[in-house]
Amino acid sequence: MSTAPNHSNPVGILRKLIEFPTYEKSGMQECADFIATETRRLGFKVEVDKLNNVFAERTYPGGDGAFLINCHFDTVPSTPRWTKDPLHASLEENRLHGLGASDDKGSAASILHVLAKLEFCRFRKLEVLFSNYEDNNTAFEAETWLGTPYFLRHHHLESQCGINVEGTVEKDRLMVSLGCGGRVGFKVTTVGKEAHSSDPRKGRNAIYDMVKVIEALRKLPPVLMTLDGHEAYTELNVSKIQGGIAINIVPGECEITCERRVLPNEEWASVKEQVEGALNTVKDVEFNVSYMNAQKSYLIPRDHPVVALATESIRQVLGYSPEFKVESGRTDSTYLNEANIKTVIIGPGEVAHIADEYINLKRLEEFTQVLYHMLARGN
Repeated sequence: MSTAPNHSNPVGILRKLIEFPTYEKSGMQECADFIATETRRLGFKVEVDKLNNVFAERTYPGGDGAFLINCHFDTVPSTPRWTKDPLHASLEENRLHGLGASDDKGSAASILHVLAKLEFCRFRKLEVLFSNYEDNNTAFEAETWLGTPYFLRHHHLESQCGINVEGTVEKDRLMVSLGCGGRVGFKVTTVGKEAHSSDPRKGRNAIYDMVKVIEALRKLPPVLMTLDGHEAYTELNVSKIQGGIAINIVPGECEITCERRVLPNEEWASVKEQVEGALNTVKDVEFNVSYMNAQKSYLIPRDHPVVALATESIRQVLGYSPEFKVESGRTDSTYLNEANIKTVIIGPGEVAHIADEYINLKRLEEFTQVLYHMLARGN
């Protein structure tokens, strides 16, 4: 590990954050300890929970209300397609490469940098949640958890609005996302009959039956939602398949796991009706369906004060009015909204989960200035 980061700009902090292998438990804990130490040094009261979520809070004299800032610091592992050292930040022209540079350690670096220079805050209280287990999940206390839902299960936040700092850069401009899609998963199991493959006539191949199920599901149309000309797209995804026990046995069972993102312009009940309708077209096949708990989508009004704060700060700092969009994917803002914290999504990242991931340093600096404008009193 390198020496302590340079806080005069967010790049020094980001270089340090990239060093932590936050796709494994030890790296998550080390990164959480680093963030906790830095925020305590800045005068925040800090708690690190059992999933290594870092929660920091501080009151400021003269401010009004409470405001939440949220980002995550865990990452997916690198892949063999990387040509650079994923845990060592490398600069090429105006791009800083490294695992998590864009999703979402650049956001964390911006937040830490702004908190270090913030003397007078427009808000009486800042609540800052650096989430772990956003890109990953973990089994804990006999349940499978993501970091933010676990934190919210055990804490009540004072904030009624805030920002989820995730990448919203498109065509070199910051955008403001007013919401994001939800998600539901379900499993379909076809039931056949096992038999020795020397005489498959005595059995029924559950994998062959599953082909009919998949063909029916593939006929479901995609869904679009357009906001200010920016399109969110989703379709049903068959993401996992497993079946059979041996090469010489006709498989008696096959299971697929499916995911369907649910956009804010639709309801899960209607999506479920579509799924059931497709499955009802499958004839002469025995199968069972089980649904997982749905994650809700959300969309906040354009005239909400937190939307005005974000858009006006971009306008004042960068000289343009940002466009709005909606995320088809899930972010932690989903769970914040369920906790009645109205949240917009905005951040300096542009790419995620790609080989040689990078962040544009100009966008990083621009977002840092915007975030400071959002928080500082006397703008």
